[in-house]
Amino acid sequence: MRLLLFLLPALPILAQDGGQLYTQYCSACHAVDGKGATGGQFPPLAGSEWPLGNPDRSIKIVLMGFNGPVEVNGKTYNLEMPPQGAALKDDQIAAILTHVRSSWGNKASAVSADQVKKVRAELGDRNQPWKAEELLKLHPLENVKVPIEKLISHFYKASFSALPDFSQLKPNAVEEEPSGLIDYSAYANTDGFAMMWEGEITTSEGSHEFSLDSDDCSRLIIDGKKVCEITTTGPAGRTVKKSETLSAGVHKIRVEYVENVGQEALKVGIKSKGDKKIKWLSKETGSGRGKPWPEMMLTPTADRTAIYRNFIEGTTPRGIGFGFPGGVNIAYSGDNLTAELLWTGEFIDAGHHWTDRGTGNEPPAGEDVVRLSKQMSYAFTADCASAWTVSKDAPPRFRGYQLDAKGNPTFAVEISGGRILDSYTAATSPGLSLVRKIKTAGKLTRPVSLLIQSEAEAKLQTPAGFESGPLKVAVEGATFRYAGNAVILDLKDKEVLIRYTWN
Repeated sequence: MRLLLFLLPALPILAQDGGQLYTQYCSACHAVDGKGATGGQFPPLAGSEWPLGNPDRSIKIVLMGFNGPVEVNGKTYNLEMPPQGAALKDDQIAAILTHVRSSWGNKASAVSADQVKKVRAELGDRNQPWKAEELLKLHPLENVKVPIEKLISHFYKASFSALPDFSQLKPNAVEEEPSGLIDYSAYANTDGFAMMWEGEITTSEGSHEFSLDSDDCSRLIIDGKKVCEITTTGPAGRTVKKSETLSAGVHKIRVEYVENVGQEALKVGIKSKGDKKIKWLSKETGSGRGKPWPEMMLTPTADRTAIYRNFIEGTTPRGIGFGFPGGVNIAYSGDNLTAELLWTGEFIDAGHHWTDRGTGNEPPAGEDVVRLSKQMSYAFTADCASAWTVSKDAPPRFRGYQLDAKGNPTFAVEISGGRILDSYTAATSPGLSLVRKIKTAGKLTRPVSLLIQSEAEAKLQTPAGFESGPLKVAVEGATFRYAGNAVILDLKDKEVLIRYTWN
């Protein structure tokens, strides 16, 4: 797909009129009003910082083209702009850019033909299109306040299974990060490395909630104090959150990260009092990492739950996602026979798997991701590979699921001579809630137990409930018991309600 400038057959131009040239060469993609053609499917030039400031940035894009993901006004585009240096003369490029820099509310200086000529000569025989990261290192966006000021990254190539003492290591590379974002993408798809970033953030006075999630290990340090930490290797979806009271002003931030094997993931965010959403300090956000596919956000309607049957990061290959009206979401594992992920906000970006049959796992698109459990390695379930405790002679079996009229699921598990029906619906009171109903169908030959949570520390433990990160979990019709970080529910022939409520 072509981006930015759509080349039409050359027409004779008697005078270099920037508006006329823009309409002829650029409006097919950027629209006459500069807001992006086809309802904003192409990046806008109106109100964008990209064409403003240092004109060399825009001149280089027009001469050599542009390829790969780029964020404009908070939205990521991933199209391609062909080079125009061979088709357009220096004075034509200057006229087009002068028009763009002075139209639709843009206010920047004119571009001269001599400026274009100079940049063209400096590029020499370059024939590769620009990437956003490369161009921004040369010409950072001038009027955009970055999330982390004075950000420096350090890269260490070695095999790590835990966070090292970085003071004892010599980095293989040290880079300035003009984007101001925690970003490992230059080393993506590489096993065995560590990174450390240092910079400054500016906050207001008061309480600020920091969040950290990674695949594998990570640590967040503010003003020399450890705030959040993930010390073991494992998949993303293990979000750690902690609130810190900070004074108004500048604070030192340090982020440490280890990638052992497999996929990479690192999300760092801050949510201050009064904020409705997390402010992301990392390139990877609650809506996923920078993506080489178009965004296709799958959302529920006001009265219908959305379903996503594809690979979801943080659960097993037979994971099934459900996005409920009101902004509550789950991923249920057909292998482990329980809900493994809960999160709020956006449901999931289907573009990954709906475009060119994309491979790999798609992370939840929203916030407050809580991983409940994983394939069992715990003593009380050592005899089976699911969340249910039974013997090897009578393993539980997944018997599918049914949807009610509003798309809410009820999963069936055959176990102990009967069936367990496990259903989920969203509730609007109290707060943002998910109600889980568990009941038996047929007589159980003996009691069975269900792992409710194992991945995060359960706090304020009582028989009636506990807290885990942003979640409050309460049970009616039974009681919880605790074994370390594991929360267990013993079931008999009666109905049990579990309510998950986000603080």
